[in-house]
Amino acid sequence: MDSEGMRIGPDTVIADRYRLQRQLGHGGMGVVWEALDTRLDRKVAVKGLLYPGAVTPAAQAQWVNRARREAQAIARIGHQNVVAVHDVIEDGNQVWIVMELLNSRSLADLLREQQQLSVPHAARIGLQVLRGLSAVHEAGVLHRDVKPHNILFRPDGRALLMDFGIATFEGAVQVTRSHEIIGTPQYLAPELLSRTAAQPHPATAASDLWALGVTLYEMVEGRRPFDGATSYEVLIAVRESPVPPMKYAGPLAALIGQLLRKDPLQRPDAAEAEQMLQAVTRDVLALDTPAGPRPAEPARQDPDPGAGRLAAPGRGRRDRWTVPAAALLCAALLGGGAWFLWGQEGGTGTKDDTASGKGTTGGSEAASTFRDTHHVLRIGVKDDQPGLSVESKGTFKGFEVDMGMEIARHLGFDDDQVTFVRVNSGNRSDYLKEADRADIVLASYSINEEREKKDGVIFAGPYYQALKGLLVRKNRPYNDLSDLQKDPSAKVCTAKKSVYETWIRTEGLAGQQVLRPGFEDCVEALLDPGTPVYAVATDDVIVAGLADKYADRTKALDNIGGEPEGYGVAMAANETGLHEEVCDALAEIMDSSGGGRSKWAAMYDRHLEPIMRQPAPGEPRRAKC
Repeated sequence: MDSEGMRIGPDTVIADRYRLQRQLGHGGMGVVWEALDTRLDRKVAVKGLLYPGAVTPAAQAQWVNRARREAQAIARIGHQNVVAVHDVIEDGNQVWIVMELLNSRSLADLLREQQQLSVPHAARIGLQVLRGLSAVHEAGVLHRDVKPHNILFRPDGRALLMDFGIATFEGAVQVTRSHEIIGTPQYLAPELLSRTAAQPHPATAASDLWALGVTLYEMVEGRRPFDGATSYEVLIAVRESPVPPMKYAGPLAALIGQLLRKDPLQRPDAAEAEQMLQAVTRDVLALDTPAGPRPAEPARQDPDPGAGRLAAPGRGRRDRWTVPAAALLCAALLGGGAWFLWGQEGGTGTKDDTASGKGTTGGSEAASTFRDTHHVLRIGVKDDQPGLSVESKGTFKGFEVDMGMEIARHLGFDDDQVTFVRVNSGNRSDYLKEADRADIVLASYSINEEREKKDGVIFAGPYYQALKGLLVRKNRPYNDLSDLQKDPSAKVCTAKKSVYETWIRTEGLAGQQVLRPGFEDCVEALLDPGTPVYAVATDDVIVAGLADKYADRTKALDNIGGEPEGYGVAMAANETGLHEEVCDALAEIMDSSGGGRSKWAAMYDRHLEPIMRQPAPGEPRRAKC
């Protein structure tokens, strides 16, 4: 029952919408349920964030208020390595968090099957979890229960962090029930085990990183570093015992040892940990997490949820990691060879020594092309930009999608060897850094030298020239930017990590800025009369597409301030050979020297002229080729 005496069980309906169906498990501060969203007719996971009846009604009210804020913060994270939150519900003096339902394997399942993972495999998983954890911390939330059971894999192998049942704001007083320590003993940081009234030692980001260190240790060594016959023995070991020697960690040993320092102030922060993990994943191509055996098919849809084309059999994601000879020698020198040999003997290695091509320059003594080392081209695109790229029923279409297909054909790929992967402004650079996630990205990625350095990418192009613009509510008399500046109550929304974060500040609107994962999220806020968002800042072509889609409720104000922004084809900074090939492709696509219209102009006419309502402006000059 909840704190008001309502019986919680199958067929209970939460907030007149979510019908509980079956328990998925106990964890944190409540029970996780599979539920049916009766409004959208879809399955979701529902979890209560509070422990009913543990405190007085006054304390319970305070917890409800804080849990509401925490759940809302989690819902705004919007990161590829964090489980998606659909809704936050208050019902029956309880706060419920409604998440995507993932019928998938966990890292705990994988470890039960394989007992131990190769270093590249573990580093790849750790890097993805760390990036999700960093996004959680940036939102001001602490997870407090990082462990293999709370790390799931999507069918495409992507690791993501879930279960925020005991999350808390950084610096908040730790919630306990009956003064118990909340969390899983084997993964609790030692500072959380020495709490007194004088020294409460609340959880911090360093506490979550300790748990990540324990998880990394468990992946490569096949056992947890601190264990015991009872929970008390485990807690004593965590607080007092040194880290057991590592036999198989190889180049991961240094990072694991630093993350498991007893003093939280001596542990590396997330940025330092990411650098160390990237160094390991750069040495060898990391294995994608297996999604289980697939039936043989003549052609298959790529397992990535953002994929939009068919891949030919045997030409999809690689199932094994391969190692160039130089990396093998480096591995032997770094770890005595033990960590690498485990990968082979454990069934995750292969005798095929063909280089993956990821992270190479694309050129060699044999002058190999990108197509020589890749059987599939993965192109990152967005799914919420009418005219440029939208997704419907697994298929992408738009100007950038057609541009990507033309580039792929120039590189020598057949149409069935091209896969489109969904990205957003916040994660597109991460996709380029990770093996077999995306090779190139066409996602209204504005060319900027500072951004190249920060994101670790290189641009080819531009392939389109855009101007800054605004989408505003019809019921607000905004005719230009100065009208917004005069109305401090009006919020201006833009996508996280877009160029508009800086532009809004430079235009004197810093106090009015609101950030969302994508521009479509901003439009949803714009159209909600209950929010103070009255404008969306983005490029004129995106403004035009969104204005066309929501024509009955918005109007567009484009060409407002600033210089034109060129969209570039992005790739990893070290892919210089691929960069040259893409530049050659763009030259062919934009060529109109034969007297006819270029392929570029034909794509503009097909996708952009209907929303821009003006003829093709002419092919942009390729300044980054």
